[in-house]
Amino acid sequence: PSASQCPPVPLLLLLLPGATAHPFPRDLVARSTVGLPATASYPRFGGLRGDNGTARLGLDFQRMLLLNGTLFVAARDHIYAFELGRDRGTLYPERHLTWEPRDRENCAMRGRRQDECHNYIRVLVPRDPETLLACGTNAFSPLCRTYQVSSLAQVGEDVSGQARCPFDAKQSIVALFVDGSLYSATVADFQASDAVIYRSLSPGRAPLRTLKYSSRWLQEPHFVQVLPYGPYVYFFFREVAVELSALGKVLVARVGRVCRNDRGGSPRVLERRWTSFLKLRLHCSVPGDTVFYFDVLEAVTPPRTLHGRPAVLALFGTQPNSIPGSAVCAFYLADVERSFEGPFAEPRGASWTPVPEDRVPQPRPGCCAGMGPASGVVTSGDFPDETLVFAKEHPLLHGALAPAGGRPLFTRTGTRLTQLAVDAGAGPRGDHTVLFLGAEDGRVLKVLVATRSPETTEPPAGTVGPGDTPGAGDSRDRTLLLEEISLYEPGRCRAPGVSGVPSRVLGLELHPPGRELLVAFAGCLVRVPLSRCRRHGSCRRSCLAARDPYCVWLPPQGCVPFSEDLPSGFQQDVEGSLGISGTCQGEVGGTWGTLGGGGDEEGDLAHGVRRPGPGAALAVPLPVLVGCVLGAFALGALGAGLVATCCHRPAVPKAPPEPPAPRTPAQPPVPRLYPALPRDPPELPTPEPTPQPPAKTPRERAPPEPRRGPQSAQLGGLGCPEPPGPGPPPRAAREEPLQRPHGGPGGAGWAGPPPSSGSFANRVQPRALLALAPHDRAPLRLDVPPDSPPLERSLSMKPPVLPKPLLLPAAPGRP
Repeated sequence: PSASQCPPVPLLLLLLPGATAHPFPRDLVARSTVGLPATASYPRFGGLRGDNGTARLGLDFQRMLLLNGTLFVAARDHIYAFELGRDRGTLYPERHLTWEPRDRENCAMRGRRQDECHNYIRVLVPRDPETLLACGTNAFSPLCRTYQVSSLAQVGEDVSGQARCPFDAKQSIVALFVDGSLYSATVADFQASDAVIYRSLSPGRAPLRTLKYSSRWLQEPHFVQVLPYGPYVYFFFREVAVELSALGKVLVARVGRVCRNDRGGSPRVLERRWTSFLKLRLHCSVPGDTVFYFDVLEAVTPPRTLHGRPAVLALFGTQPNSIPGSAVCAFYLADVERSFEGPFAEPRGASWTPVPEDRVPQPRPGCCAGMGPASGVVTSGDFPDETLVFAKEHPLLHGALAPAGGRPLFTRTGTRLTQLAVDAGAGPRGDHTVLFLGAEDGRVLKVLVATRSPETTEPPAGTVGPGDTPGAGDSRDRTLLLEEISLYEPGRCRAPGVSGVPSRVLGLELHPPGRELLVAFAGCLVRVPLSRCRRHGSCRRSCLAARDPYCVWLPPQGCVPFSEDLPSGFQQDVEGSLGISGTCQGEVGGTWGTLGGGGDEEGDLAHGVRRPGPGAALAVPLPVLVGCVLGAFALGALGAGLVATCCHRPAVPKAPPEPPAPRTPAQPPVPRLYPALPRDPPELPTPEPTPQPPAKTPRERAPPEPRRGPQSAQLGGLGCPEPPGPGPPPRAAREEPLQRPHGGPGGAGWAGPPPSSGSFANRVQPRALLALAPHDRAPLRLDVPPDSPPLERSLSMKPPVLPKPLLLPAAPGRP
């Protein structure tokens, strides 16, 4: 082949696996797809029966809490309690309470709509084993109450919800009781301009908060999670990066921490303010020559055991104005704690630079009193003023914390994932990690994370097979997308008062004892089993090839969900070590989708699928298949060449048209807009004297001449007659040869013999033209009809005389 037919060398290198740097990870192909027809039978809850308010406005889900087998759901004006240990085929609350606001008139006077003047219960946290704290917006007057877990009866008096609950239901809020104190992060004012991390309800302690209206401490934050670890309480949130203000409004992911024993600063510096508050940026990015960042933090799990170490898994997204995409990254808590020992950051010019270590005061700002470097300090109020001033001006640390393994565990492009739930003890041995990811389009993704530690796993280099993460190692190094489950039904999840995307998954809660997942939308709650093993039926190959840690193959019963009471002797191949792929021969996926083809080793049937006949086992040899492909290619190329040759034959010239038949003066001519283009250019006529026009007889009346201006009069004085008017020409004019005016007193011109009937000379030519020398003539234009009359300026109010119509052949079918 020629050089133009060969692909360039760089393209060949890109096609070779492992020939280039690690590309951006491709989206995984789901090994199974579960559609709405299959999930329509799952139990759902959309409001109380007979409640007109719920039926009219929808559920308006806000938050849920799983406590000792009871699921508490906070919504608009209601709190529901579901006993999950009872009938799994239904989802209806055993008890509930109604908490409506009392001052809706005051809310309307503030300029709010009626649907906003409800009590959206945004906080629902356990206070102790017997009680829980609930806080609601209360028509833009936040309020908190304590309820009993068993009966949902109120305990004690109402407490102000300011700085513990937002005024608007659209604002973020995280809260948690630690050591008897409530740690909350939200906004503390009606305008949502005062972001605060707040500790309150502490027996014997004054409330503490972050610095007010300080962009260095908090800049438009959106809080996602709060959790205790060691002597600290960590807050995960996203905010506008003050250090990247030169790039515009850029969102970044943060983790902040405070000491549990922090009591505030001295009366001189940071009084009733955190002395230990520090924050650090979290990185979740795809490495490469150009690093791609996922900066928008969406969800964070409580501490889980990942590869034998405590870690948190976080869901990240892209910037709001960029291409939608999401990623899941893991962060070991030991790495998070160690990262807060890094250098501080401060602005210097247009950039932020690390603070030299010799400028950092001792004890180090951000440490806890009585521990580590500050072991000699009794309380936080005893820190030197130099340390407190430095802590006030430098809450941000330089650098960022990278995820475990240096890359995401899972990525997805084209859609935004919103919620994350993790089962770190899946499988019979509890050694598998499964992610459940909620999306904006109402789907839930079920992902099996690689079993090996990210530090020992080679980064993926290409796609190996459907459903597998690209990689070039053991199958245990691959992340699998097991299922895509569609759950949102507009008809059964009504949310008329919800602004935004109604199909957005707002909450995910795992219930391992019941082997189920609770999925919350704005308008309904869905109870979803963790696996759909029965769809494999008695097909052993399909059951093992599914790689689902929740399903096992038990010969007497087929493919069943795993439970502790199952007898021994079941089979499972989550790692793919047996090399089994596909389903039983002839199995049709239908709603569930398919996993591939191939016959089963034991000849099992799945849901009535027929056994393949003996001819199904025959295979076409590879050389014959390659020869057929090459032969088909050669025949196709030959056929295309023949078709191209036939289509490019020269056109046969048409015969010239017949000369037009003479018309009588009473017969009107057939007008034609454009003359036919000549096939040959007309020959130039030779000059000869212009004959005198014949004298008009009384019978032949000449058409009336229009009034002429000075220019036309001058031309007429030179002997140039006016162009003929409309109507049929006189007989003498039709019989005389076409001539052009030439020399003499009137000017010079060219004349020649009458051309053939197929040329432009067959038309009546205008005569009121100035004579031109042969070298002064303009080139002949074929796109302009040569019989257009010259333009004349006339001072008369009469309409101009139209040019004489062309003598063209009559249309077919006309006389």
